[in-house]
Amino acid sequence: MPALAATPADRGECAASADKPDVGGAACSRIIDDASEQVAERVKAFTNRGRGSFNRQDYDRAIADYGEAIKLSPKDASAFAHRCQAYESKEDHVAAIADCTEAIKIDPKYGWAYNNRGVAYYGLHEYDAALANHAEAIRVDSRDVWAYARRGMAWTEKGEFDQAVADITEAVTIDPKYAFGFGQRGQALFRKRLITKKGGWEPAIADYSEAIKLDPNLLWLYSSRGVAYSNNRQYDLAVPDCSEVIKREPKNSGGYNCRGVAYEGLKDYRRAIADYDQSISINPKNGVAYWNRGNAYTALRKIDDAIRDYDQAIAINPKDFNSFNSRGKAYVAKGDSNRAITDFTQAIEFGPSYVEAYNNRGLSNEVLGRGAEALADFRKAQSIDSADRLSKQQLRMLGF
Repeated sequence: MPALAATPADRGECAASADKPDVGGAACSRIIDDASEQVAERVKAFTNRGRGSFNRQDYDRAIADYGEAIKLSPKDASAFAHRCQAYESKEDHVAAIADCTEAIKIDPKYGWAYNNRGVAYYGLHEYDAALANHAEAIRVDSRDVWAYARRGMAWTEKGEFDQAVADITEAVTIDPKYAFGFGQRGQALFRKRLITKKGGWEPAIADYSEAIKLDPNLLWLYSSRGVAYSNNRQYDLAVPDCSEVIKREPKNSGGYNCRGVAYEGLKDYRRAIADYDQSISINPKNGVAYWNRGNAYTALRKIDDAIRDYDQAIAINPKDFNSFNSRGKAYVAKGDSNRAITDFTQAIEFGPSYVEAYNNRGLSNEVLGRGAEALADFRKAQSIDSADRLSKQQLRMLGF
């Protein structure tokens, strides 16, 4: 049967379908199959149909349609940028970077392409490159809230928490209803408290709560707030938050990881490890779940099991300073101070404000009789946090 010719109504229906995945796909297909249609209309139809597939999370079909659009119009920056986004959704970071780079070559002021390329670099743990790309997006549009939020996320991963908070605060100042921004500022405040011991858990919890109020459907916010509640020893609030995620989405890796943290805080290590197991089985690339399970094994004195989990977390994220620090402590437990110092040094390299890592390296240097190195580490810890008790005590014992 010959393909039906596209009608003027099809163009409008196809154009409206880009962000409505259940509407307009047939209209786009009729335009695509109508050889008499102008190339520009067919390019739009491929792009719109691809967008519909993307919104259905059918990324392979989206990539195929964007590819057809590019064949018809090799200088279409939008098609390259959208295919970049689809590749990134499949965690094909390298292909995403290549496509966004092509989009930027075509249109050097394409802020959305810079942001998508920044996200891809973030996925590769290349945080400096991510920062540079989001900075370019901000230069294109000084009110780009997504660029500020994503640059803040990269600062967080580099351990530059104050810069992260400043960027994300700019995002939520521009858009006071930006739920994602409040959630990410919560993440930065959470990590600042976790790593530098500065501030409290309450500011992070407040930001997560504000984000949930603005968008109750962002499930990762419940997981994040649940973990913050656990760290604040509010386990009665943590377990319901984590369980809410699991109830709404039984295959949500973050929900199980969150509840595992709560059970670990309650010293119910058996249930904690079971939840971490479930989290990892759902998402084998969940490095945080490996780190948390390693911590639970450490509490049970299963040091070799813990080290294997820290190894896996580091393999997933080679700049995971938490896992380097924890693995260093595990090697201390095995009596291998030299190996521990190597890991603490890596933790410090990737988290320059990590007070605990400086203290841990200082203690290991003391064990090895390296007084000058230990002194330098405790002094550095004090310079980061003058209220830190351990470094203050160790300096006093060393006569300072």
